[in-house]
Amino acid sequence: MTLAVTDKIKSFKDLRRNFNLAQFKDPTFFSELSQDLQELTQEEKSGIGKIKKRFDYHREDGFLLEGTVNLLVVSPLLELAGFLDEPYQIRSPFGVEIVINDTVEILKGFIDTLVVNDNLWVLSLESKRSAIPVGVALPQLFAYMLAQPRQGNLAFGVATNGDEFIFLKLDFSTGQPAYGFSRAYSLLPVNHELDVVLKILKSLGNAVIQTQED
Repeated sequence: MTLAVTDKIKSFKDLRRNFNLAQFKDPTFFSELSQDLQELTQEEKSGIGKIKKRFDYHREDGFLLEGTVNLLVVSPLLELAGFLDEPYQIRSPFGVEIVINDTVEILKGFIDTLVVNDNLWVLSLESKRSAIPVGVALPQLFAYMLAQPRQGNLAFGVATNGDEFIFLKLDFSTGQPAYGFSRAYSLLPVNHELDVVLKILKSLGNAVIQTQED
């Protein structure tokens, strides 16, 4: 089913039509991006610095391609966020191939996934040749999340290709499900935003636990 869904969804128009979704453009819809973000500890800041240093070293040779995004960026972030320990549980469902018809070329890659407590999706976009822009892949990423089991009325996601992160949200609490997403947070510049990414990840982790307790 997942393969069929992601193959069918190529645009936000397809997404809204096939899943009867509404897009929320109100900034308050995704309040988890800014409200009550906790300051990082010195240990967490040190961990962020190590991830950035390794990223810069390997990125000098080109894009982070298949297999390296999770190893260098995603896994260390999940550990810093505390998702490898109680009360969180991580499972790894089957990933899915992704094909995007860009204006210049056909982009082919793979969505590698981890799920935290069935409600927080960690989506790594990986390719053998070139990085897939996260923004271009958003419709298929949402379709992948919608095709999977979940608990409660809220589901969150974070998608990355190594260079940038975009956060996703699905809300099923009303008659018509709604979706929204953040701006891109970049890991490339010297004044990178990986610290903000970690703060938001921790916020979403708390939201997932709270949702399942309600």
